[in-house]
Amino acid sequence: MASYNPLIRFAYKYVKSTDTAKDLLQDVYTHLWQIRDRLDEEKSLKALLYQMTKNRCINQVNSHRSTRLDDLPLSAMPVEDGEPELPDNLDDSDDGELKHQLSKWIELLPRRQREAFKLSRFEGLDHHEIAGVLDCAPRTVNNHIVNALKVLRKHLNAWQNKRDSEYSGKA
Repeated sequence: MASYNPLIRFAYKYVKSTDTAKDLLQDVYTHLWQIRDRLDEEKSLKALLYQMTKNRCINQVNSHRSTRLDDLPLSAMPVEDGEPELPDNLDDSDDGELKHQLSKWIELLPRRQREAFKLSRFEGLDHHEIAGVLDCAPRTVNNHIVNALKVLRKHLNAWQNKRDSEYSGKA
């Protein structure tokens, strides 16, 4: 089952308020309790919680803002247990800069790719669970993640090549 803190972070990405995220999550858990006898035991509870949370957040954003949800940036919150892993060939001094660059590159991904990537890498959902959250096929989720990784690798390779040329120029 999804834990409370990852769901709070997930909701925060939409509503930009910790208190609102907590209130929405309380509503989600209350509603889940009310429909507990109608739940399909074969389906992922974790995916259902993420889907319910996303729906509540979208409703909240749509009812309190004049802009559309698609226009809002999904900026990354700090994640204690979900930081992207760094390649082994980078020295420690590059850590902070690379993490900053990775965050920027992730935000540049198309919205659905970004959502699928973040749910997979930062929230730990599998492809079937993400498919439930995004309301698409697991194969589509796989395509989104594969394409996101290709783009991120291109950015990383370009960044590394730039860093290598800067270091060789200083030597």
